[in-house]
Amino acid sequence: MNILLVDDQKIDRELVKEALNCSLQEFDLKEVNCAEDGLSAIQAAQYDVILLDYQMPRQNGLQVLVELKSQKLCECSAIIMLTNNRDEELLINCINAGAQDLLLKDEVTSTQLLRCIKQSQKRIELENKLSKSYQQVKQLAERDPLTGLFNRSYFETALNSLLVNMRSLEGYVVVMLLDIDGFKMINDSLGHSAGDAVLQELANRVRYSFRESPLFARLGGDEFAFMFSGVRDADAALTIAERVLSSFEAPFVFSKHEIHSTASIGITLSASKTTTEDLLKQADIAMYKAKNGGKNQICFYDELLEQEFFKLFQIESELREAIKTENFEVYYQPILHSTNNAVKSLEALVRLPVKASGASPAEYIHTSEKTRLIEAFGRLIIQKALSQYADICQSDLSQQIELAINLSPLQIHDLNLPTFLQQQAKHYNVDLTKVIIEVTETALLENSESTMETLRSIKSKGCKIALDDFGTGFSSISHLLNYPIDIVKFDKSLIERTLQDEKAKLMLIGLASMLQQLSIETVAEGVEFEAHATLCKQANVSCLQGYYFSKPLSFSELKATLSKI
Repeated sequence: MNILLVDDQKIDRELVKEALNCSLQEFDLKEVNCAEDGLSAIQAAQYDVILLDYQMPRQNGLQVLVELKSQKLCECSAIIMLTNNRDEELLINCINAGAQDLLLKDEVTSTQLLRCIKQSQKRIELENKLSKSYQQVKQLAERDPLTGLFNRSYFETALNSLLVNMRSLEGYVVVMLLDIDGFKMINDSLGHSAGDAVLQELANRVRYSFRESPLFARLGGDEFAFMFSGVRDADAALTIAERVLSSFEAPFVFSKHEIHSTASIGITLSASKTTTEDLLKQADIAMYKAKNGGKNQICFYDELLEQEFFKLFQIESELREAIKTENFEVYYQPILHSTNNAVKSLEALVRLPVKASGASPAEYIHTSEKTRLIEAFGRLIIQKALSQYADICQSDLSQQIELAINLSPLQIHDLNLPTFLQQQAKHYNVDLTKVIIEVTETALLENSESTMETLRSIKSKGCKIALDDFGTGFSSISHLLNYPIDIVKFDKSLIERTLQDEKAKLMLIGLASMLQQLSIETVAEGVEFEAHATLCKQANVSCLQGYYFSKPLSFSELKATLSKI
């Protein structure tokens, strides 16, 4: 056992040596007679036990003890303070400073000293085990086990501490949130091990990129957070964010697979006292905007963005409530034969009650697609439309009128949709040969097998397929060749231009003629004036739809209108 004895009194040192020799234990003892030499000895070698005199000139034992602990020079050494002072407060101060025990010099005997040494060694052993256990618990509490980064709890605590002391800081406090684009696809296609490998490699790349060690945390899933202080301006924050995005330039490699990915980053800056919750919310709103802006984007928070986000939140809440309570209506806009203005079909259009958000039907549909509520909502619309259409047919108001139902691009990927259509038609006793399914060209852009399979399956049940919004920027003749299209609906933007634009007029005439040769029916949307109707009839467009003939009608209005025909 290595023992260091630090005492300026020779007689006291001899007393300790005698007690150790009488114990019949083997000790390797080193003596020094001042605090300075004691510190030097401890820096040069490791000791199992340090016997430290409290009362020494220039620097007493307690001061030495504090210095040793602050510099972490003797974490494994048992320290016993030797003193003639019987003050209990001194004992407490020594223990609080890190000593394992205190022994009065006039009580130094072989038995007492040996017992004190053994107790102190056991105590330091237990203290070290407790410290190690604490560090492990602290690591679990503060660190993300997968990446080794700080976790959400630590990040929020650290950010809150920084904000409390903002007055002493110069520049901005910047919070950035990063979300990996398409991360779910990585997990779904290559497995969660691949996703974990990407997260770990990203953490390593960013750590290497920022040698100044910003506070970098994984909040959960594929979401990461950064915190910087003293940032000069928004341009400096943008430079930092671009540096983070550069971490995605090289592909991630997993089991010989190269994974190419990007990220969306939301940034908020604060130069005044605010809350951790507010900054994280603002950065999250900005990140949401970046993701919706096409991904691989950086977006800054501003108040208008928050207003927009809040409106989307309102719309989503209202939409969820409408789906839960089925509190919506289906309106119907007639589509007329161009030759005799007889009603050819009815387009089903969803309408929700006016709520606090003041959202339009298009905004509700857009939100339902973004939140992936469209599948549940779309099926409810189909059920109600088929139910009411069956009522119209059974009441002999018209046996020939067809029903047109719109499907969003997301619904087209639902391979179970054709079966659902067939089941609902059977339930309401509706002839599917009189049902038209309208899809927009955006639904066909991916040209995927699932889209083709769904449309073919729907057509095999007897339905017609209508291509909606033809004439917009997405129009492609190839869609007419590749997909089972029965009807093409010219977008109202094309119809509107025909009155002032000769090219638009000639294009309408040419498209109608081409589609007629292909035995594809045509419908002109947005017929608002008599001139529109006249031109479309001259161009041999099959059917007309618009406010010139009728606005969308509630079910009761529709029944009343059809009863007069």
